[in-house]
Amino acid sequence: MISKQLGIKLSALTLALILAGCGGGGSDGYYNNGGSSSGNTGGSQNGIETPEISKVNISKVEIFDQNSVVTNTVTTTGATARVLVTDQNQKPISGALVTFTSENISFSSTNGAVLTDVNGTATIALKPTDDLATGAYKISASVEIDGNSAQSAITNFIIGQVQTKFSDLTLESSTIDAGASVKLHAKTVDKETDKLLNNIKVNVTAECGTFSSNQVNSNQGLVETTYIAISEGGQLCTGTQKITLSANNGAVTSSINVNINSIKANSISYSSGTVKLGTINSGSSSSGKVEFIVYSNNVPARNQDVSVELVYGPNDLSFVSLNNRTTKIIKSDEQGKVVVDIFPGSIPGPVEIKATLLDDTQVTALSKDVSIATGRVTQNGLSLSVSKNALQWDVDGDKATIIARLRDRVGNKVPDGTVVSFVTEGGSITPNCSTIEGECSVVLQTQNPRPADNRVTVLAYVEGDKTYVDKNSDNLYTAGIDELTNNIGDFFRDDNENTIFEAALGEFLYKRGAIGTTCVPSTFKHPNIAGTCDAALEAVIREQLVFAFSHDVPTITDEQITNKSSLTFKLFGNSAQSVPMPTGTTVALEAEDNTKTNEKSCSTELWTGSSPVASVFNLLTPTSFKTSSQVNYNFRLKECDSGDSLILTVTAPTGQVTKQEYVIR
Repeated sequence: MISKQLGIKLSALTLALILAGCGGGGSDGYYNNGGSSSGNTGGSQNGIETPEISKVNISKVEIFDQNSVVTNTVTTTGATARVLVTDQNQKPISGALVTFTSENISFSSTNGAVLTDVNGTATIALKPTDDLATGAYKISASVEIDGNSAQSAITNFIIGQVQTKFSDLTLESSTIDAGASVKLHAKTVDKETDKLLNNIKVNVTAECGTFSSNQVNSNQGLVETTYIAISEGGQLCTGTQKITLSANNGAVTSSINVNINSIKANSISYSSGTVKLGTINSGSSSSGKVEFIVYSNNVPARNQDVSVELVYGPNDLSFVSLNNRTTKIIKSDEQGKVVVDIFPGSIPGPVEIKATLLDDTQVTALSKDVSIATGRVTQNGLSLSVSKNALQWDVDGDKATIIARLRDRVGNKVPDGTVVSFVTEGGSITPNCSTIEGECSVVLQTQNPRPADNRVTVLAYVEGDKTYVDKNSDNLYTAGIDELTNNIGDFFRDDNENTIFEAALGEFLYKRGAIGTTCVPSTFKHPNIAGTCDAALEAVIREQLVFAFSHDVPTITDEQITNKSSLTFKLFGNSAQSVPMPTGTTVALEAEDNTKTNEKSCSTELWTGSSPVASVFNLLTPTSFKTSSQVNYNFRLKECDSGDSLILTVTAPTGQVTKQEYVIR
């Protein structure tokens, strides 16, 4: 064992001496022993010296097609570029960085750079960046390793259109049902050699129909997609449809026909949901629509015959066309829809329409939640309410909400969108509101102008119908047969509350211009002008309210202490004594027991009156208002005697405090 190891060591030493002698001390030899020729140093791996690279060489770029044949043409199918990298001794260099450069070419690496393999070869895939590009171009490569670099010679090439044709174009079935699908197969081959061509971009189109993918890249020369007999708009395709394949951006095409059976509808459904229509005289739309949809295998089916009939409905309702009540046949439209027009009469009630497919299935569908339910507001169907009706004169912007509620002659809420208008004598008001579910609201607020009598008239009005007695019970007004019970005509805003229109005062006037029939007398709540009525049903329904614009300093009158047992007085919000104190004003009476010699203890209790002042009460006319319980107060006195004092405190919403003392005599 010892002699064998010694022999190996001697052989290595002998070899080293020989190499040292040949290499001139290791400075210029193939193996470097620490010298620095060309700036590079050798090294060792696992005790074995590696050669030094003092020069790097790179070959001219060669281009190969998909069959590894040298070519000077690059097409959309792609190609590969290849160079060989060697050292100064023509030995291949592995791990060198090679960067390829060209125009209108995309490389398989993002920066166009790759490393050489163990054979010194650098290979990269390339294809045109633009499928439409053509022309002559150049390509080159550069290499870099250990500080050494080299540039290849330029290689010229052309970008050309691949010469493609389609072969074996087939459908798995030549006949399908409307809405069904079928697979399509084809091959992309070289026009001259019939060899399969890979990665050819193929576009697939049809006059009617869609595809699982309408742009496919051939894989190993094979093209596959699925045709669906439904248009892009969701409609069923029928008849003979031509499927066209195109490659090379349309330069090469091929087509095949698919036969599609006629549409076979197999279901129908009601699709309108809830439909509520007004009567013919409701002021809303004079007609409505309900809708059904015909399907073939869950896809809307066009051009299908559907029988439509009225099952239930008021006896003056018509459908499909005005005055028609007989069964009709309607064809479904391009979206499979069957639209049925409905023309309400004057009678409310539920409606049910049946649609039936006219084929072997006789499938039917019924409309649901369709009704004729609402009419115009009737004369006694307008109702106004307020959040408060005594506002504060002394501030701007004190607000009251007015709510209008409207119903028709048979008690149904009027159609949504019925407009109620408002005008006011003082302050400002929202000009109108539009009903939702039979009601809407506006806001009145304090500001200039402020009427001198502190009383503000607000008038609401809306297009509607007069009240009448339906003597022939057809729910439809017929002049000369039915009887108007409360005929009204032109009207006005009654600012001075005397029920008479006075143009000299500038009162607001609404004229309709009717004549010929006696009018009912005018009232403050429902103002009316004599001689302006007719026998027609239509009218403008009106109603008036009065609001107080009250001061925060009270006017106290008619104070009286009776039998030492009660204090009564009237409390007003103005000196004219025509309005109450503002809503929210508090009224309190406190007793001071000044008679200490007796055993009595004077106390008070509010017996009648409002504290705080109520939000809503009836102002009526200035005269009748003075008898209202809202301004009349009575405090009960208990165990009070002569000499005791009563302190009345009135606190307005503004915080204004007014006190008044009374001494019992």
